[in-house]
Amino acid sequence: MKKLALILTIMISCTAFAQRDGRQDRLKKMMEASPEEMADIQTKRLTLALVLDDKQLKAIYDLELAAAKERKAHWQERAEKMKSGEKPTEEERAAMRENRKDRYAAMLDKQIAHQEKMQKILNEEQFDQWRKMKMKQKQRMTMRDGKRRERPEGRRRTNGERK
Repeated sequence: MKKLALILTIMISCTAFAQRDGRQDRLKKMMEASPEEMADIQTKRLTLALVLDDKQLKAIYDLELAAAKERKAHWQERAEKMKSGEKPTEEERAAMRENRKDRYAAMLDKQIAHQEKMQKILNEEQFDQWRKMKMKQKQRMTMRDGKRRERPEGRRRTNGERK
């Protein structure tokens, strides 16, 4: 019985590590892709889901290309900061905490602008389907983030640490 429990534990551990590596590999491949490749993949996904015509395809590709270029620049900036190993000073951290609401508001403004552009490109039925796809994606991310945010008891932040 103990051997069976040990074997099951090992199998579960191996499976968990294998799944984790797959997610990291996908992320690494995505970060290595050019903005044009990212825009092309996203446009193809939307074409399959929404049955786009040529005019819509071109407009969505341009929109996704602009977003992919912005995302790629942001990723490279973060990667450079992490490679250099320099950490922000306490004053910079305080400034980041103060600017958190502004960054969040800016992010929401970008999402609203993207949604308005998509609404102009897509017809009503396609737009409704696109919104449903975005909601499902958001739910999946929330579920994944919820699992990531679980911390061991000793690592939980107290109210005094978080402002």
